Amino acid sequence: MNTRTSNSGVTPDPADSDGQKTPDWEMLNAIDAGVAVFDPELNLVSFNRKYKELCGYHDSELREGLNLRELIRISMSGQSLEHDEIEQAIKTSTTRLLHGKQNFNFRTRNGNTITISRNPRPDGSVVETVHNLHLELGNSDVSALEHIARLAHTRMMLALDAIGDGFVVYDANDCLTVYNQQFVELNPHISDLIKPGAHYATMLRTGISRNGLRGNGQSEEEIFEQEMERHRNPGVAYERQLQDGRWIRIMEKPTEDGGTAGIRTDITELKNRELEVAKISGELTATSSHLDTALNNMVQGLCMFDAEQRLILCNRQYREMYGFSPEKVKPGMLLSDIMKYSISLGNYRDEDAELALKARHNPNRLAHRTTIKQYLRDGRVMAVMNQPMEGGGSIATYQDITKLERHEERLRAYNNQLARSNKELQEFAYVASHDLQEPLRKIEAFGDRLVKKHGESLPDEGKVFVERMQNASFRMRELINDLLGYSRVTTNAKPFEKVSLCHVIEGVKSDLQIQLQETGGEIAFDELPTLDADPIQMRQLFQNLISNALKFRKPDIKPVINISAEDHSVKSTSKGEVRYWRIKLADNGIGFDNQYKDQIFTIFQRLHGRLEYGGTGIGLATCRKIVERHNGVIDADGTPDVGATFIIDLPVEQEKSEYLQ
Repeated sequence: MNTRTSNSGVTPDPADSDGQKTPDWEMLNAIDAGVAVFDPELNLVSFNRKYKELCGYHDSELREGLNLRELIRISMSGQSLEHDEIEQAIKTSTTRLLHGKQNFNFRTRNGNTITISRNPRPDGSVVETVHNLHLELGNSDVSALEHIARLAHTRMMLALDAIGDGFVVYDANDCLTVYNQQFVELNPHISDLIKPGAHYATMLRTGISRNGLRGNGQSEEEIFEQEMERHRNPGVAYERQLQDGRWIRIMEKPTEDGGTAGIRTDITELKNRELEVAKISGELTATSSHLDTALNNMVQGLCMFDAEQRLILCNRQYREMYGFSPEKVKPGMLLSDIMKYSISLGNYRDEDAELALKARHNPNRLAHRTTIKQYLRDGRVMAVMNQPMEGGGSIATYQDITKLERHEERLRAYNNQLARSNKELQEFAYVASHDLQEPLRKIEAFGDRLVKKHGESLPDEGKVFVERMQNASFRMRELINDLLGYSRVTTNAKPFEKVSLCHVIEGVKSDLQIQLQETGGEIAFDELPTLDADPIQMRQLFQNLISNALKFRKPDIKPVINISAEDHSVKSTSKGEVRYWRIKLADNGIGFDNQYKDQIFTIFQRLHGRLEYGGTGIGLATCRKIVERHNGVIDADGTPDVGATFIIDLPVEQEKSEYLQ
């Protein structure tokens, strides 16, 4: 048989290696005391019959391996205690085992009052003994009352240890009489002083000297006097911060015997939340102030409505735009009521008011981003943009666009007037040049007849006059033809199609074959692109430019014209991204000064006298008109006595709607 030795005698193991009860253990079943053995983890190893009987356990409740904590929980299940109180009692009881032997009385579920002794052993196991406590009231009422008082005190301490707050009672002499474990934990700086009989003032002064309290710059004596004043006049809760940063709320009440009872509550988490809320509130207040300032300094009026179209907020500019009173238009007001109020102020004509109300009651309009114009009775025009919010509701902005509307109206009128003028000018140029053809033919015909029939008989002066007349008629015909060509850029424009510039240059070379032979001119070109263009106008464009280069050549130097192209850029326009080709036409002619580069594209403008170089001054103006009709740009770069380069940017593709222009 295995045995362990202790000061109380021999405690036999419950069983030998074969699992059978030993004789010593059977002897314990015969004594009038309950015995139970728990291992270092407080699991039940064995027990005798008297232990089960005195503790009032049922057969199904008591078994080997059950933990002491669970046994305490079963024992206290019949008490009038809350779950938290029971758990706190279990915690307190098992914690105290670490500090030594426990002795206490306990009333079981079957009404018996027992005395329990728990004795920790050196190896960590625990031996619990249970005795029946017999109260013979006839022998001594005082003893009975004392016993009842002890039971009540035990019950009270169990309850006090179960609560989460610190609890303390001082007698009439301000000496400590009752306290729980939480009170000790809330006063770690004086835990060594907390014991029955300790005086409040002594504990307070010691706590202050140990920096247990924060005084906001106060001296130790000032803190002491302040705390004593609160203690002498209990009744109002106050807060105190400990040196470790924790916050404690203290509530004390006077007792009937002249003492004081107090509750200490750890409110650190609550205080931290309050501080966090205060911080967030301050940040929100500052943000709200900034938001209000920003909203009220906006040029536009602004409103925000919830899903039910109730006003959430609006700025000052919105109210001023419509003459709204801040007392009338405020958060919570329905949008329809705001509209009715606006109508009552005379902001709308009757028909406009009806349309506005219908628009406001249209849920489909409010569900999408929309912009409408409001025409007010006083002549102002408001642009109202509605932006729906996620989850319902909307934000509306209001802008006074009266001046913009007036400018747009004037601009439309000017554009219409300009369009009419351009059309009239084009028609005039076409008709005038066409009608001038007939009298010009007569002048030329009669001039030719005069020379043929009477040329020999004319005096020398008469011959000079006739020659000048014929030269003037030739220049007149040239000018008329150029004017017709200039006007036909728009009047006789053809639809755009795919045009190969290589084919265009080959055609121009054929047309200018005689002029090229006479001047010895040479045209060199790389691979040129295919573009959306008017083929006739492209031929006219390059014929004008090449003729110009041949005309303004340097004497005794063979004119050379180089034509090249490069994929230039992609430009963002109102119609999207457009890819452009850059075509360069460079010659080795007389060139020009770049300060006159804008002048050469102006109709009838010439840099040289008519006697030096012929022409009407319309050719390059026609080139610019053709390029602009193709949504391109033409420019020139010249160097005197070196040559000139004409630079043309043309889009690869034209808008489909422009194919018929």
